[in-house]
Amino acid sequence: MNQDKAGRTYWKQVWSKKININEVDINYYTNNLMHKLYSKYLKKNKNKTICEIGCALSPYLLYFNKYFNYQICGFDYEKESVEKTEFIYQKMGYKANIYYHDFFNESIEKYDILTSFGVFEHFKDLDKSIIHTKKYLKENGIILTVIPNMNGIVGFLQKTLNKKVYDIHIPYTKEDMFLSHERAGYKTLFCDYYGIYQGGVININNIKFENFFRKCLAIPGKPLYYLYKFTNYRFDNKYISPYIIYIGKLK
Repeated sequence: MNQDKAGRTYWKQVWSKKININEVDINYYTNNLMHKLYSKYLKKNKNKTICEIGCALSPYLLYFNKYFNYQICGFDYEKESVEKTEFIYQKMGYKANIYYHDFFNESIEKYDILTSFGVFEHFKDLDKSIIHTKKYLKENGIILTVIPNMNGIVGFLQKTLNKKVYDIHIPYTKEDMFLSHERAGYKTLFCDYYGIYQGGVININNIKFENFFRKCLAIPGKPLYYLYKFTNYRFDNKYISPYIIYIGKLK
């Protein structure tokens, strides 16, 4: 069985502490870079549906509704978090179909776009996971898979400062992502390390001196951002980028 290394108990503890969802601010430099990338491959269309795997307390569905006009759907396998997410979305004025569902069960319906943000790095059998995504997509559907890059500075700092969290991740590379999606039958549109160093990707919740380390981790991001802003130089690479992003089309 392709089990989640984190498990329901871990996710229940994580999401139980959150009481609201902050919308994605595309003026923030990392979000702005990702918005530019998504806008290159995704077009506005109020008739298209988008579904997020593992959508508990996710801001991303709200982002896709706001900037791409997509009809938003999502599911998660932690029931209380699903109920909380649905309640918060409604309170914020968003119409969404959020339901309790295990990804490896049969799909309830098919969507135009399938997304995930930090899901597949928790599963040992990447090929099996990616192949199953096809059950959720319509013909010629688009998949957007985002995982944290645990191969460079982000992974090193995560392992050093909070090894328990590091251990529930598998440090997949962009080559792993490319090959698994291609073997599953996707035509690659984009696959690369992406973004500038971002300390917020590193999970240091509840460690000793958390606030001190959080301030230290934030320091390198600002000069890199301004250097990018004024030179427009791409810093994306295996060692500094916080994410690996795959975008592909179902053949």
